[in-house]
Amino acid sequence: MRRRISIGTKAAALLAAAMLVAIPSLHAQDALPLPPADVPDGAAPADPMALTPLQGGLPAPMMTAPPPAAPAPPRGEAAAPPPAALPPAAAPPAAATAPAAAPIGNLTLEARLTEDGRSVPADVIWRVFSQTPGGDGRLPLVKEETGGIVTLAVEPGRYVVHAAYGRAGAAKQITVGGTAVHDTLVLNAGGLKLSAMVGSDKTVNGDEASFDIFAEEQSDAGERRLIVPRVHPNRVVRLNAATYHVVGRYGNANAVVRADIRVEPGKLTEATLYQQAARMTLKLVAERGGEALANTNWSVVTPGGDTVFDSVGAFPAVVLAVGDYTAIAKHDDKIYERSFSVESGIDREIEVLAK
Repeated sequence: MRRRISIGTKAAALLAAAMLVAIPSLHAQDALPLPPADVPDGAAPADPMALTPLQGGLPAPMMTAPPPAAPAPPRGEAAAPPPAALPPAAAPPAAATAPAAAPIGNLTLEARLTEDGRSVPADVIWRVFSQTPGGDGRLPLVKEETGGIVTLAVEPGRYVVHAAYGRAGAAKQITVGGTAVHDTLVLNAGGLKLSAMVGSDKTVNGDEASFDIFAEEQSDAGERRLIVPRVHPNRVVRLNAATYHVVGRYGNANAVVRADIRVEPGKLTEATLYQQAARMTLKLVAERGGEALANTNWSVVTPGGDTVFDSVGAFPAVVLAVGDYTAIAKHDDKIYERSFSVESGIDREIEVLAK
């Protein structure tokens, strides 16, 4: 299931929250030290930005062809009798003092995006921690496995199990006894796919645009925790269901748009952020339409005197937000300048005359 939203420079879309799936939590009296700090954001190595369950159905099961039937005997001939079965090999005698075998495959783990969703088929990083803290106060890692549904061998006891799927994760306390245990962790996760446009109809692709995804909550200092940095357009990011603060950048100067976007469990949210900016190419010329002068130092400043761009070269290009600017060129110890305006989606050259 997909949701599409479009967000302008000054408008932030905040969708209504869907009902959240409750994930079993630890009781206060069972509070435990935290696992290693990298666990909540552990990303699957195969493709941490993919979201397989939201991008189509599961792969079809592999079919195995039956063995070819034996050819029929010629008319008038008896069929050859089937080969006699070999007697089973005798089992080796058990050692009288063999140690007790460790349990094999007594803990099966399964992850789902939602309570009633299907199993995540692959790329889940499973980590099993002992509940007995180590010397550093953290829980020791007992097992780690990557896959969809996995079966692990652990000794009977109490554990904290963590499932990481991209940037989505969930933890649960599990007790393993003398019988096999099958447990399911609900990730309560969805996907976020971001794209960028400039003006009204120009798509921004490749490395020109990027997105930083932050937690919605701010610290006392007014800062947000960075969840995923520099996401390129049209990549799917796995995230726990929540509202995230997204900062979209076009170029490396001051073209920035912000929005709060809601990721719902089991759904793929597709959001387009519209930039109000354009690409300016700067050139210092001796006369209008002339050749650009090399070895030129450039600065672009706002009417308030803030520098938004610095470069050296004959044809530097910069993406600037809509507004008024002054281009300052320094060449052979002389300074030249020109004021100009930027209109959304209109890329152009800015010539500065060396006079």
